[in-house]
Amino acid sequence: MQTLAYTGSRVEEIRGLFDASGLCLEIGPSYNPILPKAEGYAVETIDYCDAAGLRAKYESHPGVDRTKIEEVDHIWQGEPLSRIVGEGRFDVVVASHVIEHTPDMLGFLLECEKTLAPVGRLVLVVPDRRRCFDFFRPASTTGSVLQAHFEGRTRHSAGSAFDFVANYANLEPADSEAPTGRFTLPNSVAAAAKAAARFRDAPGYEDCHAWVYTPSSFRLIASDLAAAGLLGLREEGFWETPIFEFVTILSRTGGGCPLDRPALLAAAHREAGEPAAPSPPGS
Repeated sequence: MQTLAYTGSRVEEIRGLFDASGLCLEIGPSYNPILPKAEGYAVETIDYCDAAGLRAKYESHPGVDRTKIEEVDHIWQGEPLSRIVGEGRFDVVVASHVIEHTPDMLGFLLECEKTLAPVGRLVLVVPDRRRCFDFFRPASTTGSVLQAHFEGRTRHSAGSAFDFVANYANLEPADSEAPTGRFTLPNSVAAAAKAAARFRDAPGYEDCHAWVYTPSSFRLIASDLAAAGLLGLREEGFWETPIFEFVTILSRTGGGCPLDRPALLAAAHREAGEPAAPSPPGS
């Protein structure tokens, strides 16, 4: 598995992994696009609201540079992605920190596949649960991905909401290394139960991390979906990073993960215990 250094610009290193000279689609770029229009990329963007709505959302976030928010070409309210942006159009589709929010992971991948030109590439930047607030949540499995797809989920389950809120961890130190220090759980079980009830009764979409991955657990799911004939995209490249994410490129022409299933299972099992759990408060 290759590792990106991120010694310079994170965005520039990610862009260096693929050819973005063709027509691109970026899903959910928000205030930090990988392929900004301002830098000349031929890119269409899709988000849940327009640029004015995004600027209003982040008005009270002092660490956000709202000048990076660009005009949104397509508004996405849960419809099939390909119905909004069209099929077979894009040489590159980029989604940074998006797939973990999708109620139906396989459905999302299939819709991305539809939007790609025959030799197009899907670039996914994905959080690594070992280095973020999902630290205490177990990695998702292929079976859970299939269950969500067979149910045709368009909203997150109440159970996902409970796990997301109850096990949300503030890790200390909050830096780019795997956490080895103390942690706090800012949300009570009662708050998690209320969130579960809200998600159960909500008429529309409520957001959370439905899917949780380590690098090898993600590769295992993607490989399983391809091996089962459920997904036409296969791994073309995979990179870990020194921070809380990893990057993969999937394509119809990809050769697939070079590790076989037993090796991926073993690696995912090993990652599930890495790093050693931090100490709870008062220990």
